[in-house]
Amino acid sequence: KWGDREWKRVLDLRGQWKFEIGDDMNWAKPDYNDKDWESIFVPNEWENEGFPGYDGFAWYRRTFTAEDLIDRDNLYLRLGYIDDCDEVYINGHLVGHRGWFPPDYETAYQYDRIYYIHEEYLNPNGINTLAVRVYDAQIGGGIVRGDIGFYTKRSFLVPQIDLSGYWKFKR
Repeated sequence: KWGDREWKRVLDLRGQWKFEIGDDMNWAKPDYNDKDWESIFVPNEWENEGFPGYDGFAWYRRTFTAEDLIDRDNLYLRLGYIDDCDEVYINGHLVGHRGWFPPDYETAYQYDRIYYIHEEYLNPNGINTLAVRVYDAQIGGGIVRGDIGFYTKRSFLVPQIDLSGYWKFKR
């Protein structure tokens, strides 16, 4: 069960994030300089934040310190609902994805994004960078709604083998 009573928010990420339209994998790197990027409020459709009618790729970035995160071996990132598909990076490490980017596009707008965070991806004594790559095919796009933040799960099992990621499948 993924009910809200099982979750405890340890860091609220709602608010202003850095934002840039386009697609460049260098934007996942923690040392990338995003000082000239726009600021938009998350969660909300990017169309409501000054980018009306935009469909395509865009990136979000936000920094945080690990000192704010308790119980780092039981840590999840919740990003709510993203329209349409996403890849999420912490300090340049891919931590999760939903949907498929073009040319094999497949939406995942109906899924609440919840990603387990491996403690070794965090910089415990300094700044950490969260980067979210998003593709929107039509209508509203972006990190649109939901519970945005880092959470711990009240009853949990720490994954010993992480099976998330891209899998091969054949019918």
